[in-house]
Amino acid sequence: MRAVPEAMADKLIATAGGFVASWDDVRIDDIAAASGVPRATLYYYFSSKEDVLAFLLRRMLDRLTESVADADDPTLAVPERLAAVVRAQLAHLAEYPATAQLLTSNLGKAGKLPDIAAAINASFHEPVRKLLVLGGRDGSIRAVDPELAATALYGAVTVVGLRCLVIDGGLDAEAVSSELVPMFWSGLRPEDIP
Repeated sequence: MRAVPEAMADKLIATAGGFVASWDDVRIDDIAAASGVPRATLYYYFSSKEDVLAFLLRRMLDRLTESVADADDPTLAVPERLAAVVRAQLAHLAEYPATAQLLTSNLGKAGKLPDIAAAINASFHEPVRKLLVLGGRDGSIRAVDPELAATALYGAVTVVGLRCLVIDGGLDAEAVSSELVPMFWSGLRPEDIP
């Protein structure tokens, strides 16, 4: 695939939400009409609508990887680093709501694209897994199966974020993380029960 110009990428990202519910029925002509990018130009950069989907997902995941890396401050304690990574994931979902919904509704297709599956792993799962291992080693968090726990955290953060976007119509990353992160630390058990 050729390098997509930023202006064109921005148009495609801005119109992604229009295709969340009906991607299977979308045609390149529909993408052209919604984005304002001529059909011929789309075909110059993409061979199919699946290539457009893969581009949108890659772009979102690349930016998530950058956001998570920027949020992870190695000078902080592991629990604080993990909380910052969760906030970064939620803030990223808030910044790209349509593309996040498109990704989630097309995970089956995305999972068949090796580079997308690798990008999902690199963007959130692997940084969280590493923090879980570090925290288990230094005793700042309970030792857990890092693969399983990272997957559970990714799922929880993503589903909560998408629920806010779809049901509430928006996502306040700070407010949601201030509710979610304490649940990760203490679970749902009442505070007076050891």
